[in-house]
Parts: sequence; structure tokens; C-alpha cells
Amino acid sequence: MQRLFNLFRRSLFLKVFSLAAFLSIVLIYLVGSNVYSRISNGIFEEKTSSAISEGRAAIQYAQYRFSIAGLDRNVDYGTIADEVVKSANISAAESGREVVLINAAGKKVAGIPSVSTSNFLIPEAVPSALRNKIISTEELNWQRGNLKYVNGKSTPGIYIGRLIEIPNAGKYEMYVAYDFVAQQSNIDLTGRALWGTGFLLLLLILLTASIVLRLVIKPVQVAAEVAESLTTGDLERRMTVKGEDEIARLGLAFNQMATTLSTQISKLENLSRVQQRFVSDVSHELRTPLTTIRMASDVIHAARSSFDPTIARSAELLLSQIEKFELLLQDLLEVSRFDAEAAILKIERIDIASLVRRCTEDLALLAEEKGTTLQLHGINAPLYVEADSRRIERIVRNLITNAIDHSESKPVDISADETGDAVSIGVRDYGVGLAQQYWSRVFDRFWRADPSRSRIRGGTGLGLSIAKEDAILHGGDIRVWGEPGAGAHFVLTIPKKSGSTITTLPISEIPTTL
Repeated sequence: MQRLFNLFRRSLFLKVFSLAAFLSIVLIYLVGSNVYSRISNGIFEEKTSSAISEGRAAIQYAQYRFSIAGLDRNVDYGTIADEVVKSANISAAESGREVVLINAAGKKVAGIPSVSTSNFLIPEAVPSALRNKIISTEELNWQRGNLKYVNGKSTPGIYIGRLIEIPNAGKYEMYVAYDFVAQQSNIDLTGRALWGTGFLLLLLILLTASIVLRLVIKPVQVAAEVAESLTTGDLERRMTVKGEDEIARLGLAFNQMATTLSTQISKLENLSRVQQRFVSDVSHELRTPLTTIRMASDVIHAARSSFDPTIARSAELLLSQIEKFELLLQDLLEVSRFDAEAAILKIERIDIASLVRRCTEDLALLAEEKGTTLQLHGINAPLYVEADSRRIERIVRNLITNAIDHSESKPVDISADETGDAVSIGVRDYGVGLAQQYWSRVFDRFWRADPSRSRIRGGTGLGLSIAKEDAILHGGDIRVWGEPGAGAHFVLTIPKKSGSTITTLPISEIPTTL
């Protein structure tokens, strides 16, 4: 059932075809029912009208017979009544009518039975409502009902009745019944014809809808396949265009769009390759002169004690800036590897807890210079993962260094935890903090929360960006939380096994205590 639902949900053909089938069935049913109702009502109304006219004439004729017979004192009313009733001495299916004669008082008078019917018609078949109306109004009335016989046969029909006066015998109820067998047969034939026509019409509509849908949806399917090919990198795939109709124009427009996109993507790829090559080449080319400058600055820095204090200070600044320049070149080379998708992992089994402790010890002096302290939480037991030790250490150092730079001389908390499939390392400071609108931008290259300020704190501006790329390379991620004045919380999460997925986060980026 779920498979069928998914197929229906993903198939435009099934959706439109089902809708067309449903609407066609509803429309054909409503139209057919209306036509059937009109035809059947017309047939019954015509038969009812003729039956009432014939019944009135038959009752008037019977009244005339009895009235004329009353002039003769020796008349046998029983014989006349028998003739009136047996005037329909063949069945209603052949003669078209049945006759019922009932004494209003329920007695046998002047040789006339209290109840007489033709062809063994059951007198109780006469509707009681019609009998009550005949007795109370003494006018001609009619009502539809079933003609029932003693042999159990029953056919739909109509009863027309009125009271008649028989001289010397009193009042009698006379009913003339007509069956609707022929009319019902015609109506049934009409119904079967309508059902057959509706079924054929439905098949024709669905066949037409299927052909039209295939003509329309097929190009859409081809366009979707071509679009998927374009997304996978096959920029030469195009739609086959036939004809000059709207679908053909859509195909031409799609092909033109694909060509334009292909051209633009190729230009962007070329530009990206040029930029990557430029950064890589410049970084490599700068290493040689930078090495020479570094050697010269080391010599100058070593002899700074013999210089004027101002010149000695300049020598110290020169060496620090050259060191920062070297770090920038290293980061640029690493960024160029990420951009070229040439970064690789050297997977080994490492102890994250030991690595974090080592990084904390190495950065303790920097923390002391900034007037802050590093506090470890939950990093006593080993936490083993399959990862690249150099890259994980670089991530941890970047996160701790960033926290120290923004701690405002307040403590920095470093925590670690694990689940069955992942390990998290959290670094929380309580310094300047970070507004929510900047959470997603903090990992952008060279990004600053306040562009008007010069970069007086932190490193090259690429540390967090590289850390993010390293985490993604491991199949993990770095999440951040922050509030102005309340500090920030960075959480690195990586899977325990290389290539596996993370189902639960050991540490949330939102701190438990704010």
C-alpha cells in the first residue's frame, strides 16, 4: 500500500489520469441518471395518462351497463357483474388490464359477489389508501401499486377506481388495473443502453486522456531527466525537439537555458580554477622570499639589544608580523586544497581526550597572557575515534584560541562527551558573545562582526573556516551558539567510525546553563 501511495505521489500521469477518471465517472453518472430519470418518468407518465383515460371509460361503461340493466325487472345483476369483470378474461400482460369489483358494504347483494376479480388477482393488492380515498370522495382516483396474483406473481402497475351505483344492489368499488411490464421492459432496455454508452464513453475519455497526457508528460519527464543529468555534471545533455507546438517551444527554451547554464558554469569553473591556481601559485612563490625575509628578521631580532630602543621594538614587530604572514600562507594553501577538493584524510585511531588535554596545555601560556583560565570537564576517560589527528588537533586549537581571544579575561570551559556513534567537544567562553544573525557567518573566510574595526585580535581570519572544512571532511560538523555579553559556545561533533553517520549529538550547542 505504501509503495502504491509513493508511486501515486511521484507520478503526475497517475494524478491527472485518476482525476480525469473520477470526474468522468461522476459526470457520466450524473448525466446518465438525469437522462434515465427523464425517460423513465416520461414513459410512466404517458402510460399513466392513457391508463387513467381508459380506466375512466371502462368504469363509465360499467356504470352504463348496470344503469340500463336496472330498467329490466328480470335482469340478472350477477351475470352482468361477471361480464364486466371478465371483460378482461385474459391476463393483464395480454389484455393490458385487470378488473376488481368490491361491494362497499362487504355483502353479496342481488347475486353479485362481495368481491370479484379477473384472472385470480388478489383483491388485497388494491392499495388501502386508494380504497379509503374512493369511499370518502366517491370520485375517480388512481394510485400506483403492484398487481399480485394467487400464484405469487407480482408486476408493477396502476389502479384506477371509483364508486359505481348498481340499481337494487347499492354501491360498489370498481377498480381497473393496468400493468407496467412493457414500460418497465423499455425502461430497463434504455438503462442498459445508457450504461453501455456511458461505459464506452468513459473508455473513450480515458483513452483520449491517456494519449494526451503521454504526449504532454513525456517531454516533462525527459526535461526532468535532462535536468538531473545537468545537476550531475553532464552539461552536454539536451532534449529532443520535434514539431513547432507549445511542447516544442518548451523544449527549445529548455535547451537554450541548458546551453546558457553550461556556458556560465564552464566560465565559473574556469574562473574558480584560475583563482585556485593563483592562490596556490602565489602562496608557493611567496614562501621562498618569505623564508629569506624570515632569516634576515631572525638575525635582526637576535641583535636587537645593541639597537636603539625604537629600532629594537621595530625588530620585534617585524618578526611577529612575519610569523603571522607565514601562518596566513599556510592557511591559504590549505584553503586552496579544500577548494580544489584535494584535501585528504590520514585516518588513524586517536584518543580525543588526550588530544584535547595536550592542546590545553600548549595554549595555557596564551590563556595566562590574556588573563583567563582553561577549565576541562569530562575529559578524563579516553574517547577513541577514527580520524586525522593533525586536522582534529588543528580544529581544537582554533576553537580554544578563538575562545581565549574573545573571553574578556573570563574562564573558558572545555568539555567532551560521547554517544554510541559520535564524540563532541564543546568550547564555551563568557566574553563578548555573538549575535544570532552572525551564527551562520562566523565560519566565513575573513569575516568580522564589525567591518569597521581592524583585525586587532585573533589570527589570519581563516581559522574557523578551515576548522569547519576539516569537520565536514570527517563527516561531522561544528555548531555555534552565542549571545552578546553572554559569550559563545562552539561544539565539534565527529563520528566515531570513519564514514559512518551521526544520529544523536552528545553535546548540544545551546548551553544547559546560560
